[in-house]
Amino acid sequence: MKKGEERLTVIEDIRARTVYNSNKEKSIIEIDIYTSSSFGRASVPFEEDISEIEEVVFPELAGLDAIEQKSLDELLCEITPYNKIRFALSLASAKAASSFYSLPLFRYLGGLYEGQMPLLDIRGKIFDIDLKEQKANQKPKLIELDTISQIYANSKEDKNCIISAVDEGVCHLALAFNIRYLDVMEENIPIINELIRIKEYLGEEI
Repeated sequence: MKKGEERLTVIEDIRARTVYNSNKEKSIIEIDIYTSSSFGRASVPFEEDISEIEEVVFPELAGLDAIEQKSLDELLCEITPYNKIRFALSLASAKAASSFYSLPLFRYLGGLYEGQMPLLDIRGKIFDIDLKEQKANQKPKLIELDTISQIYANSKEDKNCIISAVDEGVCHLALAFNIRYLDVMEENIPIINELIRIKEYLGEEI
């Protein structure tokens, strides 16, 4: 990088909003991360007031480089105790970085995907992406929503783990890290469409 030249992946702005599910019973936090050249969005269920997060956490991330995932994730663990907020910020940053490189998130994080599509755990029953019920060889171990780096470390040790699906970005995480199961609640069923879209995108590479 030449002297005086700005990194195009430096985080310039972070915004958050509260949305609700169709029954207006559960609040969802959407977090947007903007660099000068890209954008990433992630969402998580979150019932707390986000004003303190906006005032305290977001300014700490401004100026960081979105492609420095591990450094960003380590800072998130220091500045906020809310693992769901850490996850949303971590995922939104990774999406902004992958957008900068014009890559699908799973390719940006994990390179060429060579494993199988993740299975879906819906109310304790296992299905494939065509919603055909399967028999699980081993009970999945739940990974709580946290930073991308920590999820990678967990899945590297145990591919049989399970991660809660909150938006389409989690499908890409499962593919990138070869996570075997996704935990899908009824309100997240549309995420299956994202898995099918990815399957079609991969084509012969599956």
